Amino acid sequence: MEARQYGASGKEPKFMDARNDLDSRMTGAVPPGALPSERAERLDGARLRGLIATNIGASVAFAAMYSTQPVLPQIGHDFHVDAATAGLTLLAVTFALALASLGAGRISDHFGNRRVMLVCLVMLTALSALAAIAPTFGLLVATRAAQGLVIPGITVSGLAYLHNDLPASWRGRVSGFYIGTNTIGGLVGRLGVGLMVDTISWRGGLAIIAGLVALGTLILTFGMPRSAPRAQAAAQHGTSATPASLRVIVARLWWAPLIGASVFFPFLTLFTYTPYRLEGAPFFLSPSNANLFYLVYVLGAIASLAAGQISDRVGRRATIYLGLAICAFGLALSLVNFLPMALLALALVCAGGLSSHVVANASVSDGANPVGAGARATALSLYTMGFYVGGGLGAYIPGFGWELWGWQGVVAPAAVAVAIASLAALKTPAHPPKQFVSGIGPAVPPS
Repeated sequence: MEARQYGASGKEPKFMDARNDLDSRMTGAVPPGALPSERAERLDGARLRGLIATNIGASVAFAAMYSTQPVLPQIGHDFHVDAATAGLTLLAVTFALALASLGAGRISDHFGNRRVMLVCLVMLTALSALAAIAPTFGLLVATRAAQGLVIPGITVSGLAYLHNDLPASWRGRVSGFYIGTNTIGGLVGRLGVGLMVDTISWRGGLAIIAGLVALGTLILTFGMPRSAPRAQAAAQHGTSATPASLRVIVARLWWAPLIGASVFFPFLTLFTYTPYRLEGAPFFLSPSNANLFYLVYVLGAIASLAAGQISDRVGRRATIYLGLAICAFGLALSLVNFLPMALLALALVCAGGLSSHVVANASVSDGANPVGAGARATALSLYTMGFYVGGGLGAYIPGFGWELWGWQGVVAPAAVAVAIASLAALKTPAHPPKQFVSGIGPAVPPS
């Protein structure tokens, strides 16, 4: 512990006050005139409750987002539409989410993360219930698009809240835990509705998802601490209470939507077209057995947690490249027409893709530091926008390759996306920002 010399008055000399003020402004970790403390690095009870509640709130949003994917045949049968048309229930929510992501970040920066999350979760609960009882296919698609418009207010705001509330040195772990729980939420939405469709129909499954969203809303209401007033929060981070302009944020983080799109493209490509492959030659699996491949999401969730931990210790950029290398190896392995190898390849793409996603997400948050904590939600929303645009394209463009060249035509554009992600990763901060607990010396800036 640092030794201090005090005068007869028992107070710290004025030159120490000036030094502490300079150090605190340079680190941006504490209000001017105060030293950083060890408590800033601890996960106390309030922070733990906020972490759990925020993750639950976001995970039920992902459960709602993917809830129609496993029951598209049943939806098509009930509304007398073909498979491609039934798929609009997924395409609508994905593209609406991408469209709303940037606006959600600006709204969250202005009104506060907790408030925006709660309002959007209430709206998502109502929309999820409406989707379960939609009398026409057009209304179902419109409702799904409306769900996509409110989901970014939950997911972007939740991650921005955690990145602002928890220490910067935890950012990779927080992103890993957040994305891991969201992955499980998406798995629950897919498998939960799919496994219950024979018993209570797809409408009953969507109604249960609406109940889960309502439960997540209650947990967030009582578990997530109220945010500090904007002026106080800005002082704690050494930033202005007014968020930076969108032009300033885009100029610094133009690479965020690019890496988001290229990371998600191969992931969603394989998860969209694997059922076609497994149900056809040479595997000929039944649809119910083919859909069990979604269980590899569990491995993706585990990889997300590990990637966040690794990136906090060895660096962001190196961990992104590790995830991309695993993803590329999985793509190459998927070309082998042997069922165990095909499933292993899918697991590797899942683990590598989600690992890269976790760390790229944290890198965008790190890259927003010079702009200020008040701009973090907007910065993350840039990434989210690109992420879902890339995912939507990954579910569409490789379809032409499938029709022309089979599985090789699916893998080729996914491999190109991995190469683009590798180039975009060069712009990410190499290491997470670090602060000296003693308060002596400035924070290490992102590389």
